[in-house]
Amino acid sequence: MTPADKRIAELLDRWLASVELHAGYLELDDAAYAEAQDWPKHQRPTRWVVELARARLLDLKRHVAEREARGDGEFGEALELMSFLTTLLGSEHVERSIPLATRKSAETRPAAVPQPSQPPPGPAPGTTRPRDSTRTQREPQAPPPEPARATPNVPDKMTATVMADAVRFLNWGREWPQLASLIARLADRPGEQEILKILRKHRAAIEAQARRAPN
Repeated sequence: MTPADKRIAELLDRWLASVELHAGYLELDDAAYAEAQDWPKHQRPTRWVVELARARLLDLKRHVAEREARGDGEFGEALELMSFLTTLLGSEHVERSIPLATRKSAETRPAAVPQPSQPPPGPAPGTTRPRDSTRTQREPQAPPPEPARATPNVPDKMTATVMADAVRFLNWGREWPQLASLIARLADRPGEQEILKILRKHRAAIEAQARRAPN
């Protein structure tokens, strides 16, 4: 197996695992689907699209295995080159893609509903509560104000798009120094210098998302 064959096999495995997750998400309503992953902006894929993607992925995995068995060392390189060119030349409608989904380390569970507190037991019949002659009535005090919470740093639309591009390229085996140049060639992206600023500022978040993909 050549290095290109290995990269293609790993990429196909990641895509297939993602499609299987999307197949499981088909039964979710829109609100639950939105919470299932940290999605980039996209149009939610329909059942037909998910099933078609799964079928074509299985076909491609079979072709890769057949070519590898024949000793064809150029097939994986050709697929890798086509994937790269498709990203550069055919990404006019990125929102219509099936975004990469990964398994989370722990499933998100709804918070437990708090039970109403039980009032203290009353006195037994025929008895009275003892009075505290020393207790004085006090005016209720207002609760202290809550400390101001820092507003989370939410990336704007273009920053989120560049970050999603970077994660995708890293998952395809591209090196970090290549990212700015590759992303700048995509449609409706900012200049390379602006992309470099975004990548430097959000590098930790980008690399963390890229590492979520299963091997």
